[in-house]
Amino acid sequence: MGSIESYKTAKGKRYRVRYRDPDRRSKERGGFQRKVEAEEFLASVTVQQIRGEYIDPGESKITV
Repeated sequence: MGSIESYKTAKGKRYRVRYRDPDRRSKERGGFQRKVEAEEFLASVTVQQIRGEYIDPGESKITV
């Protein structure tokens, strides 16, 4: 459901996760120092989507 890629910064190698939300919009989160952390994040997002518990990070910041 997603992909992980590495990129270089001034602080060293980092990993970026790209995935699609339930509405098929592309999402991206970067800055993971270890590939394992990126894989765990992608796995958790995938499980949340399957269970129907996924909340878009942008929409979670809306004030009610």
